[in-house]
Amino acid sequence: MELAFDITESFNRDMLLLSASEKEVVKKQINLVSQSLLNGQTAFKENSSIPYIFNLKGGLDSSLFLIRADKDHRIIAAVDDDPIFEKVSLTLFRIVDKKGAETVYREVGEDIYKKLGLL
Repeated sequence: MELAFDITESFNRDMLLLSASEKEVVKKQINLVSQSLLNGQTAFKENSSIPYIFNLKGGLDSSLFLIRADKDHRIIAAVDDDPIFEKVSLTLFRIVDKKGAETVYREVGEDIYKKLGLL
């Protein structure tokens, strides 16, 4: 199984706002969670949640997660499993403060799924 990353411009902009030490902690957490996606998903499941259920058309399920980056920050990311090509894709959309994370999670999801015509 292979892991593919897709890092959005919004995520990169958010990272620029972090201190050097915060960036290192976030990078380590992304590596931990990424490896977990390929090896049983224990760390991923322990560090992620789905705070809002999107009612997608066609009975589809959202692949959007809120992942703990550190005690003050959360990562909004999508995890998509492609068994045909034996690949897991991790798309990093945003890194946000813990306080407003659920609101931004919902905004990101609505934006993505409306553009795809799924909401």
